[in-house]
Amino acid sequence: MSGAPLTLEGWYVLHDFYAVDWPRWNALTVDDQEAILLEATTVLETQTHPPDGHTACWSLLTQKGDLAFMHWRRHLEALRSEEMGLSRTRLRAYLRPTYSYLSVIELGTYELAAHAAAMLERKGTRPGTPGYDDALKSELERLARPRLFPQVPPGRYVCFYPMSKRRGEQVNWFDLPADQRAELMRGHGAIGRQYAGQVVQVISGSVGLDDWEWGVTLFADDPLVFKKLVYEMRFDPASSRYALFGPFYVGIRFAPAVLPDVMRGAVAVS
Repeated sequence: MSGAPLTLEGWYVLHDFYAVDWPRWNALTVDDQEAILLEATTVLETQTHPPDGHTACWSLLTQKGDLAFMHWRRHLEALRSEEMGLSRTRLRAYLRPTYSYLSVIELGTYELAAHAAAMLERKGTRPGTPGYDDALKSELERLARPRLFPQVPPGRYVCFYPMSKRRGEQVNWFDLPADQRAELMRGHGAIGRQYAGQVVQVISGSVGLDDWEWGVTLFADDPLVFKKLVYEMRFDPASSRYALFGPFYVGIRFAPAVLPDVMRGAVAVS
């Protein structure tokens, strides 16, 4: 049997996508629109400054939706609270859900474990010595924490898509030996590192939580980087042989305070 790799988990993640019912919205008086947006803006501003977690907003492109909200929280109860926060506003009556996705920020230990082991060895702690496993776990958590509980990256543009690994008759990712999976992911990661400083990638695991196996959220100030990065990775064996991709959503970030401008058709501004 191929051993399941150790994963570390951080923020729970909820992506929510909505389309505006524009005919009904446009039929409202300006005064009604302003009152509704003031209420919604107040809720969103509260969500973007929680005691523990983060929220961000985007204006979507294409007919897949108009508005996107992403919440990072430590517990599912907190995510549900934020989901209900918008649902209880009057604006929600003019929004039609188009897609949502539940996951948890995940970090595989393919490369991190080797790095942690090397750090321990430099400190004189080697495999087989008493307490090594606990020390390795502690070192992994120390190295991983900034990536498991990050701030929302400041990129102006976002690209989100779910994905899975193939489980077909000819190739099956989950049947591969652990060392082969690790080698493929090292090559995959090497491509991503070439885009360091241009794009920030956040991987969230969704096995047992949603319909796909992972959610990928990319943040950048140049949306063309999304195309270049994903296109290059498609030629890597980890993707070309084993990856299945879901729908792609691209948005422009905006601050909650400018929601009224976004609803009036202005270009989203952060």
